[in-house]
Amino acid sequence: MSDQKTVIITTDGTSLGNGKPNTRAAAAAVLEFNGYRRVVAAFIGVATNQRAEIEAAALGLRSLKRPCTVILRSDSQYVIQTMNGTFRRKSNLTCWQALDEAAKDHRVTYEWIQGHSGNPEQETADKIARLTAKTETVDPAVLNEAVARLQNEYTPALSAAVSKGLKHLASSCDGAHRRDGLGFNRFDAALGHQLANKPHLTARDIASGRRLLRRYQKQLEAFDPSIAAIL
Repeated sequence: MSDQKTVIITTDGTSLGNGKPNTRAAAAAVLEFNGYRRVVAAFIGVATNQRAEIEAAALGLRSLKRPCTVILRSDSQYVIQTMNGTFRRKSNLTCWQALDEAAKDHRVTYEWIQGHSGNPEQETADKIARLTAKTETVDPAVLNEAVARLQNEYTPALSAAVSKGLKHLASSCDGAHRRDGLGFNRFDAALGHQLANKPHLTARDIASGRRLLRRYQKQLEAFDPSIAAIL
């Protein structure tokens, strides 16, 4: 077993409308090995949040091409405690069987990670899972861009997303004199309009624009979910 590579897999699952009919669930995982990262995702369809979390863990493990030593991280206590033997399996039995099957060739340690605490891989898995559930599809371009963000790489797609996002928010506000929750707020309006009016964004502009736009995730998701995911 000593010659196996060690892979860290960070997973997240989500179910839009969890507990209601016609939910839209999805799963995502970020795989890390020696500084290299890969992002995978899957649209599940009608499923609970618990099932989506189990599916996310299985998805990450199924993405491995050879037996590995794995540290699998999830913000789901349900998944971690169950796989560590603390919780009994009372429901979602077919999902647990699928996870067992995905894990059987690997040496897996299951670890809980706090969600929405600033961990880049967890935040990425959460963002991709939510986008996939919302759009009901896996966009390879968005997955590639997610890897680029984790590697701190700037790409033409990021530049285009920043430019489009800035122009959208600038067109939605009047300099932030009204408090209607649209466009930039009064503190960001000057910088937002300045960047939106530039015909060409430098690398520094892209970095500034990205930081600015990430404060307006909800507006951007409503306008174009892919922009929010790429940022």
